[in-house]
Amino acid sequence: MKRVKMFQLLLSFLSVCGWSLAVYALLVFDKARPERAVGYYLSKGESVRLGWDQTQTIELEYVIWSCAAISFVSLAFNYYFANHSKMEYWFNIPLLLMASLAAGLYVRFVV
Repeated sequence: MKRVKMFQLLLSFLSVCGWSLAVYALLVFDKARPERAVGYYLSKGESVRLGWDQTQTIELEYVIWSCAAISFVSLAFNYYFANHSKMEYWFNIPLLLMASLAAGLYVRFVV
C-alpha cells in the first residue's frame, strides 16, 4: 500500500473517531446542563428542567476534550502529510477542532 494511501486511511479513521465522539456527546448528554430559556418555556406551558446531573456534565466535558485532542492530533498529521506529500488539507479536521474547543470552553467556564 502506498504511503499516501496509508496516511489518508489514518486521517479518515481519526476524523471518523472525532466526529463519532461529537455525535455521541450530542445524543447522550442531554441532561448535562439546565434549560437556558426558562421564561420562554414557562410561558408556553412546557415543563422545565432547572437542575442537572453534575456527573454527566463532567463526563460530557471529558468527551468533548477527548474529541478536541483527537482532532488536534489529526490536524497535526494532516499538516505534516500535506507538507511532505501531494495530499491536500482536509477541511473537516479544523472544523471539528474549533467546534470541540468552543464546546469544551463553554462547558468548562459557562455551565
